[in-house]
Amino acid sequence: MDKLAMNENKDVQKQDEQNVESTRGYFYTSPDTDIYETDDEFKMIYEIPGVEKTDVNIKVEKDVLTMTAECSKSPVSGNECLRAEMDFVGYKRSFNLNNLVDVEKIKADYSGGVLALTLPKLDEKKTKEIKITVA
Repeated sequence: MDKLAMNENKDVQKQDEQNVESTRGYFYTSPDTDIYETDDEFKMIYEIPGVEKTDVNIKVEKDVLTMTAECSKSPVSGNECLRAEMDFVGYKRSFNLNNLVDVEKIKADYSGGVLALTLPKLDEKKTKEIKITVA
């Protein structure tokens, strides 16, 4: 089994834990992320509630995939707040791809607060089965 992003970028991981201020005045927090692997690809599922599709940014730089998302919603104004439990934060998380992924073929789908990335493996990194023929 190849190890994709189990080695999170340590610098970004420390930064995520500190809730870094974003460009819009919100704070980044590290979203819950599940990672799955098949013979041909990795699948990353991020939970990023409260984010619009247009506010999600995915980039790969120096073999590190970084997902950032800003929550553009804001609290209801003009009313007295009786209970405030909602956070209006941005999300940020980075993973080292360890030269396993064909970055030109990464696909992203977003629906209902869940971002799904499909990361195809490079051909030379795919699991190959060798059949033995009996003579």
